Amino acid sequence: MSTMSGQARGGSRAPADVPGRGTAEPTQEERAAAAAVLRMIWGLHVSRALYAVTALGVPERLAGGPASCAELAAHSGAHEPSLYRVLRLLAALGVVSEGPPRSFSLTILGNRLLPDAPASMRSWALLHGTVAGPPFEHILHTIRTGQPALDAAYGMGLFEYLTQHPRDAAVFDVAMMERTAAFAPSVAGGYDFSDVRTVVDVGGGRGTLLAAILRAHGHLQGTLFELPAVAAGASAVLADAGVADRCQVIAGDFSDGVPEGADCYVLANVLHDWDDARAAAILASCRKAVTRHGRVLIVERLIPDDPAEAVAVLLSDINMLVLSPGGRERTNTEYGDLLRAAGLRPGVIRPVALPYGIIEGLPG
Repeated sequence: MSTMSGQARGGSRAPADVPGRGTAEPTQEERAAAAAVLRMIWGLHVSRALYAVTALGVPERLAGGPASCAELAAHSGAHEPSLYRVLRLLAALGVVSEGPPRSFSLTILGNRLLPDAPASMRSWALLHGTVAGPPFEHILHTIRTGQPALDAAYGMGLFEYLTQHPRDAAVFDVAMMERTAAFAPSVAGGYDFSDVRTVVDVGGGRGTLLAAILRAHGHLQGTLFELPAVAAGASAVLADAGVADRCQVIAGDFSDGVPEGADCYVLANVLHDWDDARAAAILASCRKAVTRHGRVLIVERLIPDDPAEAVAVLLSDINMLVLSPGGRERTNTEYGDLLRAAGLRPGVIRPVALPYGIIEGLPG
């Protein structure tokens, strides 16, 4: 216990002199509001706790059944009392459940931290504890200047950073695949491809979405168009899906144009990486390449009109603000403006797996 005097500790200072404090006792509603804001402030603690247990391999160990904290610490090489305190928090959040004596098991939330689980979020937990973590320390720089905080943190852009850090790039690639896998079936089943014959997935990663579309529509022929380093991993994904015989992989950069002559071009989670001018230029390349009666499909998160329903997309928008040069999430109206700027006519908008939607662009 400190032996410092109240004067030395500033104890003589009147409560009314403390910034942000008044003399009135907070109401119950005000206390509840303060608790809610504090929980938001401590959101960083939750993200870091999820990162830590994921990096330590705790979910994989618990996939085999309940285990004591001592067993988990021995398995992961962790300090048992410290690990327990983190797991106790995650138990309170419903990620794990705790039973006596200091044993834990996975819940449906915790199962999302397993690498092969449906709708896995494992790589997202790792990504935001590594690559995406330090840039958020520079968010004031971004808000003041409009420049990505990732540049301030690393002295380079995201894709340049990933090129120089292959281990982080591997985590990033899997995170992108996890995200795509979550909405790919709804895109494949939620859009009418009956009058389409050829599909080009522009910037399609390792082919997760294109594979789902080809599997659902046996009459289609597909082309995956991606940067060489990413395209190199697509053949295995397409082969595993049983669609490699109906799909070609072309390595290239959409900044230089896209393969011509298809009647459907898909841009999934591509345009939100870029500012309006660059996004419109990418769409214009697809407009130039598509057949006369074809279409361009934008698959992106859509910002709902109801602010309460928009939180997840607005959080993603902050992610883009910090990490991407000009990247942003957009409203339906803003995507319509991009299509018109590229010489495309906005068509239907089809909601798929929340918060994603398909925005149709038609030539002329």
